[in-house]
Amino acid sequence: MLFTGSCQSRTANETSETTKPISSTSDIAVQADTMCFQQILQRDTTTLRLVVNGTAVKGYLDINPYEKDRARGPVEGRLTDNQIQADWDRAGEGVIQRYAINFTLKGNAITWHEGERTKKQGVWVLKQPRSGYEYVLNRKNCR
Repeated sequence: MLFTGSCQSRTANETSETTKPISSTSDIAVQADTMCFQQILQRDTTTLRLVVNGTAVKGYLDINPYEKDRARGPVEGRLTDNQIQADWDRAGEGVIQRYAINFTLKGNAITWHEGERTKKQGVWVLKQPRSGYEYVLNRKNCR
């Protein structure tokens, strides 16, 4: 239905740029206000840019699979420890839909799951939040 990836986990290619691993929320505030992440798998590219201001997080997520419909839009949420609970206003195929996404910061990467969704109170949420395809984006320098 609204599922954009396969059900198996894939790891991201390493970028040539490296950054210090993130170990806690306080590290994020000290290191920088802006964080960028990217995953390139063959010709598919996913990028995420986040701006952290205290516990408030805003950003932009762009999922661009090769020769398939692109999905992109703004992200807004709250940071607690290494978890970001966010809403993504996903624009794709001429439609904007709100998706709930739970990001996890892990070292030099950010992860989240994608799979079958159901609509609850106007927001598309995962039926099984801990399963399905796992995005793994490596941190990179923002340009």
